[in-house]
Amino acid sequence: MLRECVEWLFTPAGCAARGLGLVSETVAMGARYRRCRAAWEPHLQKCREVMVRAARMCPGRGTVVVCGSGYCRDVPVRRLAGMFGRVVLADAVHPLRARWLAGSCGNVRLLETDLTGLLGQAGAWREGLDVEAIRSVAPGVLEEFEPDLTLSANVLSQLPLPVKAWLSKLGCGEDDVAQVCRRIVAAHLDWLWGLPGMKCLVTDTENRDVDGGEVLEETDLLYGATLPPGGETWTWHLAPRPEISRHFDRIRLVSAHIRSERPQE
Repeated sequence: MLRECVEWLFTPAGCAARGLGLVSETVAMGARYRRCRAAWEPHLQKCREVMVRAARMCPGRGTVVVCGSGYCRDVPVRRLAGMFGRVVLADAVHPLRARWLAGSCGNVRLLETDLTGLLGQAGAWREGLDVEAIRSVAPGVLEEFEPDLTLSANVLSQLPLPVKAWLSKLGCGEDDVAQVCRRIVAAHLDWLWGLPGMKCLVTDTENRDVDGGEVLEETDLLYGATLPPGGETWTWHLAPRPEISRHFDRIRLVSAHIRSERPQE
């Protein structure tokens, strides 16, 4: 607990990110990794392998942008730094480990950015707001880098969470909140697939609480938004018992897609 408190205090972050709990969530994710490291490693290794494969398929080696870099445990930062002239790690919160990694590689840049364009607005929302008017904004600043490869690294399902928590706190209806979340997910996908160059998406798509072979509960993490056909899938053992409960394990289904062109609708 002391380690988490120190990390929370010393992790730089904007007011919106800290106020909406992103620093707390980031630090909590780091703590869970330390507790569940052995269970997570196969998933993290698969992520790194997919990203390296996408990098090898990329004809241009100028810039790679990583959306949702986080702790960079699932991102092969050093490998990418050796393959590209510039690596841009883009996230709302850059934990201390990511900052150390960037500092140890001369061509890695940290970019603190809101991938939804909504974090700065959320604090001004009040009860009775028109949730239909809430629209995610593409992070145009990333396009200025003219990336040869853009990686969306296990961030897609996380993008709606701060907005979801804030809207729920304001008493918005569950269905209305779910629609906002779906629009956030869909907007990120539209933005990613519409970029020039190579694109690589790695995301968890479904949460399952399981007891042996029995699925006790399952949740669509993309709120009905769809991914292109094909790709690679695997299971992430997110929280083996007793991390969350003594009665079930929590797993995530993960999907990875590499595209050079926008998928056909």
